[in-house]
Amino acid sequence: MHKRIIFLLGILLLAVGAIGAETAIDQDFMHALEDTTKSLDSNVSQKDLKAAMADIKEIEQAMKQVEAYYVKKGNADDAVGFARKSGGFASEVEKSIAAHDFDAASDSVSSLVHSCKSCHDVYKDKDK
Repeated sequence: MHKRIIFLLGILLLAVGAIGAETAIDQDFMHALEDTTKSLDSNVSQKDLKAAMADIKEIEQAMKQVEAYYVKKGNADDAVGFARKSGGFASEVEKSIAAHDFDAASDSVSSLVHSCKSCHDVYKDKDK
């Protein structure tokens, strides 16, 4: 469980780091997102509907910000696609949580992390 939390946190931090100072995202945002990611993983594991739903809403918003960044940046259609795909997985997490299907939510969290990592594999070094 700890490895999964650390991995998910790393992915989200990389996403926020890729956005950089060109957006309204700052250190406080990054720390809050870290906390939200830890909380989501824990709340899905504990089957805490209300708390997990609040967490995923925040992560969905972050994915929208990532998408908007790459749309504005231009010449990054793959990154826009990855952000949309990740947002789709976040939506799946939300739907599963709403249906009280925490096993499916956990699977979708894993898919979300994989999608984020796929984008970072392509774009992480380009945005430094």
